[in-house]
Amino acid sequence: MFMSALWDTIFELSDNYENARIFLIDNHIPALRFGNADKPVVFAAGFGAAEWQSSVLLLKYFEVLLHDAAYGKSMAGIAVRKAFKKRSVVIVPCVSPPKMVCEEEPLQIGDLSGFAKYLSFHQASMLLCVSGNEGTIFSPPSNALLPADTETVGKIICACSKLPAAKASDLLAAKFCHWVSRRAQTPAFVISPRESAASALERSYRSLEETFAVSALL
Repeated sequence: MFMSALWDTIFELSDNYENARIFLIDNHIPALRFGNADKPVVFAAGFGAAEWQSSVLLLKYFEVLLHDAAYGKSMAGIAVRKAFKKRSVVIVPCVSPPKMVCEEEPLQIGDLSGFAKYLSFHQASMLLCVSGNEGTIFSPPSNALLPADTETVGKIICACSKLPAAKASDLLAAKFCHWVSRRAQTPAFVISPRESAASALERSYRSLEETFAVSALL
């Protein structure tokens, strides 16, 4: 049911906005792309069947991004159409394979090696995951292979979101970020909103819109 609704939303966005392109990562993970530039910023959500709210947050962001680009509007003070002429954004609203989401099985890191290969092959400039409700920003341990400005990027994300930084988390997304950051040599962060209840989705989105907008340009 969840995957069916998610695909309906993805197809609707692609139909309504010519700049939205659907593709599959590793032949089974649905994704949407905006922009043609190299080294995209990748946003990911949906790390398990209980995290559908994070998927909704990302789809909402992508819809607003496409709308503002199409009509020459600004998002969080950023002129979207102009800013994204040389930028690309990829959103992955449901990282967990559909089979796992339907059966509510735990996410297995080994199943997502194709995701890491995609990030590495396309030289993604950053991976930002949305997960949980811990009210923190999680960043993996320092890695000599990551860009020198990775720590600075993390500080900018914290400042925009007004969430504190954390070095450790039990979130599955945090473990995934640690693993993929090392494997793909890509800066990766997890943003965990303070609240993710269905009744607070709009409030959560508004609190994160600026963070999403700025992160897409880093």
